[in-house]
Amino acid sequence: MDRGVRFGELMRRYTADPAWLPSVARDITDAIHAQLPALDADELRAATYASSESVLRLLDYMVRNEVAPREAEPPPGAGDYAREFVRRGVPLDALLRAYHIGHATFFRRWAETVHADPEADGVQAYAIEQGADWTFAFVEALSSGLVRRYADERERWVRSAAAVRSQTVEALLSGDVTDLPAVSARLRYDLGREQLAFVVWHEQPETARGEELAGLERAGLELAAGISEGAPLLVPRGGSVIAGWVAWHGGADGAELARLAGLRLDPREFPRVFAACGSPAPGVEGFRRSHREALSARRVAQLTRRRHGTVTHYGDVALVALASADVEQARAFVRTELGPLAARDDRTARLAATLRVYLDENLSPRRAAQRLGVHENTVVNRIRAAQDELPQPIEQRAAELQVALRIAALVAGE
Repeated sequence: MDRGVRFGELMRRYTADPAWLPSVARDITDAIHAQLPALDADELRAATYASSESVLRLLDYMVRNEVAPREAEPPPGAGDYAREFVRRGVPLDALLRAYHIGHATFFRRWAETVHADPEADGVQAYAIEQGADWTFAFVEALSSGLVRRYADERERWVRSAAAVRSQTVEALLSGDVTDLPAVSARLRYDLGREQLAFVVWHEQPETARGEELAGLERAGLELAAGISEGAPLLVPRGGSVIAGWVAWHGGADGAELARLAGLRLDPREFPRVFAACGSPAPGVEGFRRSHREALSARRVAQLTRRRHGTVTHYGDVALVALASADVEQARAFVRTELGPLAARDDRTARLAATLRVYLDENLSPRRAAQRLGVHENTVVNRIRAAQDELPQPIEQRAAELQVALRIAALVAGE
């Protein structure tokens, strides 16, 4: 094989594996967010991945079709990414830095793959050199286009009322606002009332643009109308998430909270859309706290793969959200407390479900049997079998076991 085409031939071979480019995009996303902590938000992480994958797909296309790297122009995903940086007030230097980090990560993966390829034996150094030269020219061409896109988007954004609203909300959430009456007037939203925050998001954040964002706004308005008669405050938080706040007039009244718990979004009208709510809380601190709770409820909803149209309420998942804030630590906790009872086979799952009800019923086999619709002796036998799997006596770790059983499926990594 001619040494001059080694880079293109190897790229075609490696990208024949459909998992290779997505895995590189994930590595690039992780590297960018590890090295640029200011970007580490869930909404922007999805945009980082979408941009990274779109750039890699463009690279693959150009190599396959022998297009010179200097001809590269930012693909739509990269343009959307530049727009997110502008909307969040992240400087151009950070965007260019993200691309340099992405280039370095791609080159590391490229070199590792070439070295591990027995068919590249004897030409590894040349193939790696060719890859470095080609991708350097490619990223340089992309960077020029990104500078233009960023400048154009920034000019549009600074003129828009949405920018003022978004920047004001960012300042509120970070605690950088002192003149609340002026801020309320700017937002046309009374911050002195009791607040209830919510978020609405799309199932596929890497593709949620344009029409999907308009659909999210409609879903936000629909959800707000189910909570309160007042006009909501809606602010995009990334291309796939709408954050909202609305006045709460129900206090702690049980009937009002029950009505809130019954809210749903029609999946036929809002396909692949989900929502999560915080708890009502007063004033600007309530504005922040309820939003944090809504984001925590969203995280639980995503981990548990809720159905389309579901509205997840923080009050229903507060314990799970708290216990799983650090997923790796939560997994270690589950393994320590449940031992073999954390397995996912049918028998073990049935024992774990029985144990959970048994603990919820204050270690009463009779009440547990009534809830499960089985004979009391069946519960006793299952609890005995569960105890055989557990590292410690049930009675000594009842509280810990309850939490571990609640979060076991959530942190199982499935």
